[in-house]
Amino acid sequence: MARQDRRQGGSGVDRLEADTDSTDEPAEDQDDLEGHRGDTTAEPQSRKWRPFLALGTAACVLVASELTWLFWDDLMYPLGDPRACAGSDTALPDVIVAGGARLPSNATQVRYYTYEGQAVVSFVSDQVPGYLVRAHLIPDTAPPVLDREHGSAYGLGPDDSDLPEGLCGEGIRGPAWIFDLPMPPDTAGLPGVPSPGTVLVEVSADGHDALRTPARVQLTFPLVTAED
Repeated sequence: MARQDRRQGGSGVDRLEADTDSTDEPAEDQDDLEGHRGDTTAEPQSRKWRPFLALGTAACVLVASELTWLFWDDLMYPLGDPRACAGSDTALPDVIVAGGARLPSNATQVRYYTYEGQAVVSFVSDQVPGYLVRAHLIPDTAPPVLDREHGSAYGLGPDDSDLPEGLCGEGIRGPAWIFDLPMPPDTAGLPGVPSPGTVLVEVSADGHDALRTPARVQLTFPLVTAED
């Protein structure tokens, strides 16, 4: 009987330990559950800020794109001017004046190179005769007169072209005619006054000394003359 009681008592201890272990497991599970509950309360907090982060990112991208557009010319072109060629040291005004006359209003492919107080400008227009008349290079006649009294032939053959050093874009095609810009009346004959410059213009290749239409023109002049 004693053996049986001890066996039963031992079984009771075993059952007690088993019961204790079984009661410990729910406590651990409860801790895990509370941890998960903590995570689920933190996750909605992070989700709440996501729209604001997206809006902030979009605003930064928008500001960066606006600044790039605003300063695009400064970033991509010399002197911030798409007409300027690389290496130019002085920006020309929006309206370029040479020989006392503005470039034609419909001038296209305008390019310029400025260096050490000099400027070289190239453009294309079908209103070149009007510019030459305003610059007092040819008389106001129709058709325009190109003779030895008003300029001279430039040494370019029909298959030749000329592009001054530093000037970008296309060169002028031969044959061509060159004019010396007239001296301003108040400076004529004064010592040390620089030459007003030259005008080189394309003429027709048919041998009649007529201007090409449209024609490319190259102007060379000191910047002080351009500002005046």
